[in-house]
Amino acid sequence: MHSAMRSLLSVAGHSFSRLRYNAYTLFLFSKSDIKTTLIPVSFFAIGAAPLSPVDSVSHAIQAVVWIWMHLLHFNLSNQVRDPEEDLANKPWRPLPSGRITLENARMFRYIAPFVCMIVSLLYSPAVFYASTAFAILIPMYHELHGDQHWLSKNLMNAIGYACFATGATLVARVDRSHLDVTGALSIFIISSILATTIQAQDFQDVDGDKSVGRKTLPIVFPNLSRYTPLISLLLWSFYLTTLWEVGRVGTIAFNALAVLVGLRYYIFRTAKDDEISYCLYNVWLATAFAMPGYWRFYKETAAF
Repeated sequence: MHSAMRSLLSVAGHSFSRLRYNAYTLFLFSKSDIKTTLIPVSFFAIGAAPLSPVDSVSHAIQAVVWIWMHLLHFNLSNQVRDPEEDLANKPWRPLPSGRITLENARMFRYIAPFVCMIVSLLYSPAVFYASTAFAILIPMYHELHGDQHWLSKNLMNAIGYACFATGATLVARVDRSHLDVTGALSIFIISSILATTIQAQDFQDVDGDKSVGRKTLPIVFPNLSRYTPLISLLLWSFYLTTLWEVGRVGTIAFNALAVLVGLRYYIFRTAKDDEISYCLYNVWLATAFAMPGYWRFYKETAAF
């Protein structure tokens, strides 16, 4: 009896260890993009969707999980394409660290889009269309080298974020079959923001991008590109605070953050400096993503 119990506990302990190991491996695939994609898009989706008064927490959690699933899909596709690139820059990732074989990672890479689309179809055809568009975009971005030139990279990033935002906002909504006017406008605006500001992520990766032949904006226009964060973030800050009717204190703070981020990119130019600037840019972006939620809560409800 005791022997059987020890065997059972041993099997359970081993299974738990494998589960924990595999869960951490999946986390490492998407770790770099948690602050850049998962958190900002989650803020956006929860804010842009009129949440159910009954199931708001459940819908919000489901939206976050939906975003993470698609983010993992993107990360798998990105990291199996050229694992050697991560040896120098991100050796802690699952492939360069040896946590998973390239063969297994590729298998998961091809399974991931089907899992995402099947789960999305369970919500609604509209969520399924967003997931399908994302699945089509990924090979265009990676295998067809859409990320090699700054113009196609910026546009594809904007479309990819639109897929993220559309699917997640629908999942967070009460009615998952369509977007309302506020949700659709919010997604159009946030996609436009990404199309004009996403080069902020490229400054810290100039050396690595040069080594693989990418032509990002900081590489093609090394001096001119340093002006773009300050100009674009200030213009968007003025527009967003006006559109979403942000109060005076919030407007001043948001514009001051845009100036801080823009000046940092212009003045401080080492890779470490650019990494810090990019973190601050993501604070600005997450705030921008949250503004539709602010408007829904404080302005839209006050109108009724």
